[in-house]
Amino acid sequence: MVCEITYGRQAKKSLEDLERTSKSMANRIKERIQQLAENPICDEKLKPPFQEFCKTRVGHYRIVYLLKSCSIIVVYIRKREDFYDKLRRIL
Repeated sequence: MVCEITYGRQAKKSLEDLERTSKSMANRIKERIQQLAENPICDEKLKPPFQEFCKTRVGHYRIVYLLKSCSIIVVYIRKREDFYDKLRRIL
């Protein structure tokens, strides 16, 4: 059973920007999100105050998502070096 994937505004914008600059990395990220939809697991929980979010890695990129029953909400996609600083600002 494949779960539904929904992209938040920030995640959608990040993925569109990445498609313009690095199609191969964008494809790897999309592939990882599709794998999550087919096998919905939480790779790693974020630390408080973001403990309801899960995180997975693709190269230097991090993907933050919410896992709810059979739906995955991709919240944020960003490179590792500024990931946590920017995540605090948007959440």
